[in-house]
Amino acid sequence: MDHFELRAAVQQHRADMHARHRRIALLARQLREAEADRDRSVARFVSLGEEHQAARHETGLRAIGRELGVTHRAVTGMVERARTRTPHPAADAPLIPVLTADQARAYVESGALGELTRVQVAFNPADIILESGLDPSVFPDLGDHDAPNMLLYGDDGAVIGVEECLAGYGGTGPSNTVRLLKELGFAEDIRHEVYAHRYLELDPSGVTRASAESLHRIGGGLTLSPDGQHFIVRVREDMPRVVADWAAEVMAEPAKYPWAAGTRRARVYLDRAAAAPLQEPYRAWRGNHTFSVVIEQGRLQLWVAAYYPFRFSDILSTEQIQVLDAADLRPADVEPRTWLDRFIPARRERPPYLTISDDGQDLTYIPEGTP
Repeated sequence: MDHFELRAAVQQHRADMHARHRRIALLARQLREAEADRDRSVARFVSLGEEHQAARHETGLRAIGRELGVTHRAVTGMVERARTRTPHPAADAPLIPVLTADQARAYVESGALGELTRVQVAFNPADIILESGLDPSVFPDLGDHDAPNMLLYGDDGAVIGVEECLAGYGGTGPSNTVRLLKELGFAEDIRHEVYAHRYLELDPSGVTRASAESLHRIGGGLTLSPDGQHFIVRVREDMPRVVADWAAEVMAEPAKYPWAAGTRRARVYLDRAAAAPLQEPYRAWRGNHTFSVVIEQGRLQLWVAAYYPFRFSDILSTEQIQVLDAADLRPADVEPRTWLDRFIPARRERPPYLTISDDGQDLTYIPEGTP
């Protein structure tokens, strides 16, 4: 096998693995949605039984089990979860389905979306989140992936996301976008706009807004924390710049982004073992990304892979201090090591981490296993 055949085989293998990952993600999303529907059905049955005493015998757990086709023990567990679960911050907002391009075309053609009134497509998924004004938790797939790079809006307020449709370069993602837009009735020459712009808004008449560059400089994909309450951004490169962009574009705009409104706090880890719950199991092949600073505001957390000090006599590394400066969490014109003395107890051993906030409070979300 020559070099070109080997390269083609590797590319085909990567494409096959990507397709399998997408199918697995779709099945996992469908399973989560089915489980959520089942839990809601259980909650409705329980509510009915509480409101109608005379019908309680008909809505017992065994009757519910027969209705749903599950065991009595499974129903008992679902009822307990329904009673004790903390409401999701965006529980009142309908989830936005994320479909393939073919599924999205069929969805629109079926009339389920109503009349198509608006399209957003971007190279950077952060542009979609920030420009749409949507709470990121409305995307059910956010636990594993970024928000979709394309949204379709209907005239009755319904929204759907479309995966693997992007803009801003001459590749597969933008080609998928061009194909879908033409199938939805847009002009043949729409491809020039899609390939040339990293952010586009369209209505049935054509392009209404376009930018050759991403509208927002923030980097790092959002994921949901295991408790489903917080959004985590893992910052691995160009840390001070990325943190400064998040602080300026999102944290400084609480009215626009209520999910990032609140007191700004930081936890700076001084001990690698204490920060172990932040680390990723696949870190070895992703590079030496050891997260050592967590910056929180509202439901947003930035996990920053800043280096630890090279010398034990230093409390913080230069990179950790630069990250705190970028988040405006260090008083100006104060020598860092002198300022941080007040965080260190009067004892010989140093603490596992420092908590930095105006109100003296720690983070609201701390990964399980962190001391």
